[in-house]
Amino acid sequence: MLYSFELESFLEGLVPERDSLMNEIEAQSLRETIPIITPSVGNYLAGLVKISRAGNILEIGTAIGYSTLWLARASAQTGGRITTIDLNVDRLARALKYFERAGVAERIIALAGDAKAILPALEGSFDFVFIDAAKGEYLEYLELVCPLLNQGGLLVVDNVLFRGWVVPGAVFDSKYNRLVGGVREFLQKLCANYQFKTSILPLGDGLGVSIKQ
Repeated sequence: MLYSFELESFLEGLVPERDSLMNEIEAQSLRETIPIITPSVGNYLAGLVKISRAGNILEIGTAIGYSTLWLARASAQTGGRITTIDLNVDRLARALKYFERAGVAERIIALAGDAKAILPALEGSFDFVFIDAAKGEYLEYLELVCPLLNQGGLLVVDNVLFRGWVVPGAVFDSKYNRLVGGVREFLQKLCANYQFKTSILPLGDGLGVSIKQ
């Protein structure tokens, strides 16, 4: 992170207390080292959904459904629905159980498979797209979701600062060179894309927030 662990912990402590189900998912992801968004990012996503009054929401990267639940609960106030995609069938099956327990399953369409193959076949358009999947494929996702996002719609991408390693001069293991270079290239192309007005926020592991112009 670009700020200290102490500051990160303080900011997380300011997020309203989650219910028992969300706490359970947070603990489960920690035990199994399943990557999920931080509560502060979830809280921000929920706010964006409510402010934008997003109807159709697309998520790339379900994992066990933590971020999906933040989106789904917020969309309950906007009448929105969510399409979420994940390649990991086992994790997606677990997410479906959490959706049922949360009482939001009817608002969610869960698709198992490679998002790169699924996205071109999707029908309709979306007001809000959230990407939190394979970082090395972010550029491909960007190209595929552009035609699906409505004008004035929001594109939100997680992990765009990638532990702060995207900053020139950052020190990290050389095995991450290709991945870090890919995220850095994605950031540069997103911010230079004339179709989007983009801001990068040092929230969680870095959040890109773009409005399609």
